Amino acid sequence: MQVSLVFENSIGPKSAPVDEAAAHARHGRHRRRIAITPLVGAFGCVLAFAYTYWFFVLTESGQRVENSTLLAGRPSTTDSVAGLLRDVDFVPLLGVTAVVLPLLALARRRYALAGGALVTLLGSLAAAQFLKLAVLPRPRLGDSEGAPGHNSFPSGHVTAAIAVLLATMLVLPRRYRVWAAIPGAVGVAWVAASTVVLGWHRLSDTLGAVFLVSALCCLAIAFRGTRRPSSFLPTATVLVAPVLVAGTGYLATTAGAEGGGVLVVAVVMAVLSSVVMVGLVTWLMLGDRHRVQRP
Repeated sequence: MQVSLVFENSIGPKSAPVDEAAAHARHGRHRRRIAITPLVGAFGCVLAFAYTYWFFVLTESGQRVENSTLLAGRPSTTDSVAGLLRDVDFVPLLGVTAVVLPLLALARRRYALAGGALVTLLGSLAAAQFLKLAVLPRPRLGDSEGAPGHNSFPSGHVTAAIAVLLATMLVLPRRYRVWAAIPGAVGVAWVAASTVVLGWHRLSDTLGAVFLVSALCCLAIAFRGTRRPSSFLPTATVLVAPVLVAGTGYLATTAGAEGGGVLVVAVVMAVLSSVVMVGLVTWLMLGDRHRVQRP
């Protein structure tokens, strides 16, 4: 009897990894479900996207404010910090990211993350171009003399910047996501502000890009599933926060136009909206954890 007990104890710990792996596999098959809070966050981003397009692009007052911002950003800025964006080529960056991120996810055996990263990256870029060129026109309303009439909503530059960041964060281990989010948010904010300063884009273009990519990333988080239960306050927060960002941007630029500082306000709002939305999506990612249930 003593020999039998010793023998059972000696093989017990060695079988634990097998049991843990089996439990993880069972969890992945049976417990994965759609996470409600990120799904609601995606809906909130869609609402903010629609709000931004309606009030900034489809109203005469919105166009007047934005055109004044665009024309104010035309001075020589080649030697400024914003002018550095002229030398940034996003095509090689996007190509490398589209290859490396799925490979990293597959190496970690996180197959759902590979699909989510590609949807966030390539889906955002394709959706931005399709919406800008085929779906969302920019009608000329009121006095728009001197302002470009072609559609630029949403911004391709800002879409590429935040898509690279969020797709990268998706495939990183959870403990590294905040460390990537902090410098990444600064980079996205710089791209958004620089496009406004250089006169390439309006504030609404940067807002639309941020909301679009955030919506797709929230969907990727939601359909990957999460073990964290949803509650009212976080769910309400991710629903309302994007709309508040869009509304604050509109009110702030309108007030800035009356006070003569519309360009400064637009740049500040481009920075703040980028940082807030990256922070919001990062918070949702940090709740995307899968615990292994031990048998």
